[in-house]
Amino acid sequence: MYLNEKLAVSLGKKAKNILKTDKEKEEIIVYGAINLLQTIFSIAWVIIAGAILGVLYEALIFSVSMSILRKYSGGFHASSPNRCIIGGTISAATAGLLVDKFFYKFSFVTTLIMIITFMIIAFIIVSLKAPVDSPQKPITKVSMKKMFKRNSIITLAIFSTIIIILCLFYSTNNKLYYLKITDCISLGCLWQSITLTDRGAAVFKKVDSVLKNIGERRKLN
Repeated sequence: MYLNEKLAVSLGKKAKNILKTDKEKEEIIVYGAINLLQTIFSIAWVIIAGAILGVLYEALIFSVSMSILRKYSGGFHASSPNRCIIGGTISAATAGLLVDKFFYKFSFVTTLIMIITFMIIAFIIVSLKAPVDSPQKPITKVSMKKMFKRNSIITLAIFSTIIIILCLFYSTNNKLYYLKITDCISLGCLWQSITLTDRGAAVFKKVDSVLKNIGERRKLN
């Protein structure tokens, strides 16, 4: 059992005693606590990695954008919560470094073309693939699938609107952070959409397998 699961079970038992609930409600509390703790740990590690590498805001914006879209679109799931956190942290830190050290060198026109391309690709993939569920939590109802797909597209539309507004702000005062935010949002949407594809899932499975092997070797040592 992983740390967040142990904490969630402990919280569930305490809540059961305090609220005097039955076993079913305790399981609901534990499930909610696991998701909450998973989110807290994920954000904490992104903050730590981003702060160490000097890309805190970039990593956070990328991670939040990706997470919001993932809530509705689904996508590849790591084989354990810890590997999910590690993969998310590496992705966010890498994206932050790309935006901070590389993307900022592009001209406004080049950046605009890149952002538009990222968002178009995300729209296409989400429209074709979302939602992608997991074997543990399959989506069986057609109405639910339609709702998640619709919410995924709406989320991308909202992000696109935010990007347009930020680009307009940049065109009036040339503040670089407006472009950095748009880069992070579009890159987050693109990255999340890639997790919906078969090829993307295959790559992430290989990464997950590598992390799993590293973890098993450390246990043996």
